[in-house]
Amino acid sequence: MDNVELEKKIKELIEIENFFDFYQALVEFEGEYKRSNFYKETKLKLNDAVKMARTHYLLQMKDLSNKINKFLASLDLDKVQELINQFGEKLQTENSEIMEQINALNLGELFNKE
Repeated sequence: MDNVELEKKIKELIEIENFFDFYQALVEFEGEYKRSNFYKETKLKLNDAVKMARTHYLLQMKDLSNKINKFLASLDLDKVQELINQFGEKLQTENSEIMEQINALNLGELFNKE
């Protein structure tokens, strides 16, 4: 197994979301990993290689930039604006209700000192 094939397999492993499935796949792959040229030259344990690969891929700015751009492209800005407006209206309504309750309790003087 060369480094290109190894990288492809490690990336596949990293993408497994369920921990138990991930660990099982890791155990199943370990024998093949130990026969790879990379392992023979480095003696890096598979767990350590996966940890380092996760960090490496997570920190790759190009990949991170692509993920951010993909996320931003998927946003429906009209829907986001609508949600912001709804949130603002809800806060305004709650604030008005709270002020009405304060005034009804004659506590307004405590909060409106000038």
